Amino acid sequence: MLPVVLAVLAVAAGCAGDDSSGGDTPGGASDLPGPLPADVAFREPPSEGPPAPEFSAELVDGTPVAASELWDDRPLVLVFTASWCERCADVHREAAEIVDEHEGIALLGVVPGDDAEGALDYADELRLGHPLAVAGDGVWLDYAVREPPAVVLVGRGGEVLRGWPGGVEPSVLAARLDELVASPRAPDG
Repeated sequence: MLPVVLAVLAVAAGCAGDDSSGGDTPGGASDLPGPLPADVAFREPPSEGPPAPEFSAELVDGTPVAASELWDDRPLVLVFTASWCERCADVHREAAEIVDEHEGIALLGVVPGDDAEGALDYADELRLGHPLAVAGDGVWLDYAVREPPAVVLVGRGGEVLRGWPGGVEPSVLAARLDELVASPRAPDG
């Protein structure tokens, strides 16, 4: 019984981000967004976009992730990228910087299934602090992405608000995210 308890504790420590356990892989579970901060609120997105295609994938550390869990309570920026794509790293970095300026918004990098080996090195090289998922061709086709880079903005609740084949200018993405963030909520009291 004691070995089982120790194994469970070791796994739990890995999930908490302990470097010695391997649970802190760049682009892995430790980079998933935490709970939405209480003082962050989002405006209702315009109801003119199509529903975002739901998908499940594995992060580079093997952790399963469902896209709907990320966009359920917050906007999500998807960056379709690849380790072999020279322009992708710049697009991914720029998108991450803009997302980091907008508290509560999530970012998920998506690499093609045949780039699983390169994805781990790519995540390690960039160290963006955001998850990186390996997804099959069907996910790419569902989002009409033929080649990387591409950026897709999904509103809270799962509505595609905008897509940018080839990437997006940081100022344009920042303006779109500004439109989604409501004024900070007043503290209770």
